[in-house]
Amino acid sequence: MLPSTSMNSSMLGNGALNSRDAARHTAGAKRYKYLRRLFRFRQMDFEFAAWQMFYLFTSPQRVYRNFHYRKQTKDQWARDDPAFLVLLSIWLCGKS
Repeated sequence: MLPSTSMNSSMLGNGALNSRDAARHTAGAKRYKYLRRLFRFRQMDFEFAAWQMFYLFTSPQRVYRNFHYRKQTKDQWARDDPAFLVLLSIWLCGKS
């Protein structure tokens, strides 16, 4: 008789998540994590966000290539830090 083993999250196949991992990946949890980062200015990458804003006006293809590379390497389209949102908000408030 073979000994039985319990399947942890790394052993689950087909991308299945156990209940603890599934709760961590909900939209609400991601939103909370993003909004919590909104007030940590020292951890934001304003230089990269400014680079993106500048090149969105001058060469959008370059920004797309950067996002496409990020999608291939990290399997994620969106940025983790809200620096772009902060700079965009400041720019829009300054235009009014």
